[in-house]
Amino acid sequence: MKVFYGQRAWLLQRASALALLLILALGAALLLVGPPLTYERWHGLATSPHGAVIIVLFFAALSLHGWIGARDIVLDYVHSLPVRLSVLAIIAVILFAVVIRVALTMAAQLSLVS
Repeated sequence: MKVFYGQRAWLLQRASALALLLILALGAALLLVGPPLTYERWHGLATSPHGAVIIVLFFAALSLHGWIGARDIVLDYVHSLPVRLSVLAIIAVILFAVVIRVALTMAAQLSLVS
């Protein structure tokens, strides 16, 4: 866990925030410019190879950002080491599971469309 301490954790959280901001800005631009979004267009965007990668990257950046923030809160407020490790493990498993689930869902969608 030394990887996420101090300045490195701060930089990772800022980098993930910038990635989230960039992806959300691209999504907003897509909504503002271009034809109206219908279900078919949303589905086409989400199941395209580029769209699937962007969705997975978004959730990976969101999970990294959330992990660092949640870890800092747990380290600040949970003083019992066994409880702290249990809470951090639960958070890590949930965030990792979310990213894996999104990646598997996008992979399945790509294989169904192809």
